[in-house]
Formats: sequence, C-alpha cells, structure tokens
Amino acid sequence: MTALERLYNAAVVPVVVLDDAADAVPTAKALLAGGVDVMEITFRTAAAADSITAVAKECPDMLVGAGTVITLEQCKKAVACGAKFIVSPGYSEEVVSWCVENNVAITPGCVTPTEIM
Repeated sequence: MTALERLYNAAVVPVVVLDDAADAVPTAKALLAGGVDVMEITFRTAAAADSITAVAKECPDMLVGAGTVITLEQCKKAVACGAKFIVSPGYSEEVVSWCVENNVAITPGCVTPTEIM
C-alpha cells in the first residue's frame, strides 16, 4: 500500500509536536499500541528532523510524515530523515513539484482557488 493510500485509509492522523527527539519513539510506539499507524511530526521545533529519523528507524510499522513544511529545504530534509509524506500549511509550487517528481505524497493545506494560486 502506498503512503497516500495509507493516509486515505487512516481513521485519524495525529499531528505531533515534539520539543525533544527522545520522546519520538515512545510516542510512536504508544500510537501503534493504540492502533494508529500514521503520524505527522511538525517541523515547528528543532527536534523535528531527529524525531522523524528516530521513528523511521525504530518503528518501521509507523508511516511517519512531516508537517508544517514551508520550504523546499525543509521538505528535502524531512524526506532524507525518513518522512514518507509532507503536509504544508499552504501551496508552494516548488515543494509540490519536488514531491511529485520524487514520488513523495504531498498534502498542501489549500481550500480556495486563491490559496492554490
């Protein structure tokens, strides 16, 4: 099943903000124990990249993605760390194009045509 299919089929996708990467794996394991196998770790803290790396390495059953991705640099870093999907708060043609070209699931936070343009 692709990352996009897993996202589509997920009953819930927890948005997780971690200030300490040491909390990443215990959080992921708790979610897995509760039947949740998808999580989004936001790029709002300095611990985001290390948190994604830890979950991707230690919890192979967890589909981990990066949220609040605003720049292409953040996007590339998140994917290099093991993120399987990207969530952005708006539409960035640069980020979306890179994700499409690199077969990374992307969900830009857009509601209106104006936000897409």
